[in-house]
Amino acid sequence: MRPWSQLRADAATIEVVLPAALSTAPTIAARPMGETATLLGEHPVWSSVHDGLLWVDIEAGRLWRTAVTGTTTEVFSGAGALGAGLPTADGRVYLLTQEGLLTVAADGGDVRRVAAGPPSGLRFNDAGLAPDGRVWAGVLPKEDPAPGDVPEGQLWRLDDAGQWRPVFTEMGCPNGIVWSADGHTMLCCESDTRQIAAADYDPVTGEATNWRVAWRFSGEGDWVPDGLEWRADGRLWVAFWGLGRAVRFCTDGQIDVVVRTDDERTTSVATDPSGQIWVTSAGGLWCAQEPA
Repeated sequence: MRPWSQLRADAATIEVVLPAALSTAPTIAARPMGETATLLGEHPVWSSVHDGLLWVDIEAGRLWRTAVTGTTTEVFSGAGALGAGLPTADGRVYLLTQEGLLTVAADGGDVRRVAAGPPSGLRFNDAGLAPDGRVWAGVLPKEDPAPGDVPEGQLWRLDDAGQWRPVFTEMGCPNGIVWSADGHTMLCCESDTRQIAAADYDPVTGEATNWRVAWRFSGEGDWVPDGLEWRADGRLWVAFWGLGRAVRFCTDGQIDVVVRTDDERTTSVATDPSGQIWVTSAGGLWCAQEPA
């Protein structure tokens, strides 16, 4: 493992200045979905197996399922924070809880513990399920560090023996964790430094190597990049907390489309097979139709 600060940008790093780049970008407004109010809505992921969108309220410790019609039902509720819900191909869901990494049936029952939870004072924050089935997760302090303190966030990988292995330390806020369509490239967002790092991923060993800064965002204002979705065609969705926007970037860094929410605390984004774009914010869930 190594400190996040050791990452370096190179000639391939994509630089984006916000919010200036949003001024001329095509923008569509998202509509709020239902009456499901949340404390910290996060990590939407469309699951064909579950026939709907799974997403969490981190602070309330709840897993929600929203059907394509917009109807939302509670799947799971537990004590403590819930960093993410990761649906699996066999119909179960990994839950990154304060009690540990759990797996539950589609209805939230048959709870099984897979691995330990974070130490006292830390919690899971976002996670990703690699194409080979390995779980990766971000961990951060429950309380913000004092100014000048070394950041305590980490990026973890679950090994084949069921043990968490730190990959990065000294992260401010680990966030979106995604893979390319071929499974050979991995991205991880670190919100506080406004960076997205890339690594070469080996689906056989689960090792991520050759980490480098792939995206770097700059610009005025109190905002950060948050959750990610990497489309099969290479375009990348990035949700921006503080801007009320989810932005889809082309492979060259140009903005393709922007989805706007009325809640500036935008956290993440997911697209379903019909082309609907689902965006979470701290306060709830939003939806927009993908442009033709």
